[in-house]
Amino acid sequence: MKLEHFAIDVPDAEAFKAWWCKNLGMRVSSNPGFIMDDSGTVGLEIYRTGETPAAPDYPAMNSMTLHVAFASDDVQADVDRLVAAGAKLEQLKLDNPAFQMAIVRDPWGVAIQFCRRQNSIFIK
Repeated sequence: MKLEHFAIDVPDAEAFKAWWCKNLGMRVSSNPGFIMDDSGTVGLEIYRTGETPAAPDYPAMNSMTLHVAFASDDVQADVDRLVAAGAKLEQLKLDNPAFQMAIVRDPWGVAIQFCRRQNSIFIK
């Protein structure tokens, strides 16, 4: 099975998609409810469901409960760029050259992880 997408319920789907496209290199899919990574093979469905009173309280969630992870060539530069765009730094671990990571929270509190790994986690 090939993973198609993850879904995220947010208070303002259009503003969320615009911020992620501008700051994370995502792009709106041919179906405008989705944004895709630069490979075009992994997507996020972004919506406000309306079936619950409010979107989840992402800022209150532990970032290890839910986060979206991006491969990064330069974790510090990605953190600096996102913080300048309104994200909040939560964790930064650069001391191990085999695995560097950071977690920032976007303006809606959704946790974004940047990873730089010496060895890929993917099956070759």
